[in-house]
Amino acid sequence: MSILSRFRLAGRRFADETRGSMPIEGVIASIFVLWWYVASFQIFNAFQQKNTNLKGAYTIADIISRQPEGTPVDAAYIEGLNTVFQYITRATQPTWLRVSSVIWNDADAENKVAWSYGTGAMLGYDDTTLQTKANRIPTMPEGDSIILVETFMDYQPMFNVGINAQWYRTFIATRPRFASCVAYDKHDGSTPACIYDASIDSSNNSHSDQTNADAPSDIDIPPIN
Repeated sequence: MSILSRFRLAGRRFADETRGSMPIEGVIASIFVLWWYVASFQIFNAFQQKNTNLKGAYTIADIISRQPEGTPVDAAYIEGLNTVFQYITRATQPTWLRVSSVIWNDADAENKVAWSYGTGAMLGYDDTTLQTKANRIPTMPEGDSIILVETFMDYQPMFNVGINAQWYRTFIATRPRFASCVAYDKHDGSTPACIYDASIDSSNNSHSDQTNADAPSDIDIPPIN
């Protein structure tokens, strides 16, 4: 019998072989089952956290929209809402908020910033940076105002199954329920107002206690725009 014939015969025997080792097959199968379980848990956790982030953002937006007429918000109030957001989402990583009051200006045919405040490393908008979100802001009549609430949640997956670390972000526009606008108190001696004139407001309508350089160094800062 030639060597080639022997190889063919051995191949047929191997193909027809039905014996096996249960311990070895069990180990191989258990690896796939364990991977499937871990991947399923991680994917579920990622979507659960994203859903929790969205619900928390709508909760914060609803709280601000219910401000009574003549009751302004300030930096401490928004910082407190950031703490509330972190608590209700059970976030273990940094979370930031940016709250802005926006009006429509017919003369310039664009949205204008009445006031804007960002917690943590987020900066408030000015009229220029706000235009990057123009396509996400609802159409308003002249003089009307809305509140923009943006949340940023740092998500770090527990297992490496194809889901990367990322920022969960929300962008919510809501109208004040009980007032024409939500006023902001800068605590600088000025009267709390819904609109601050950029020509006399030295802060350029941005109210932030930090800059991007002050953010934690061990995480990536989400872009402002």
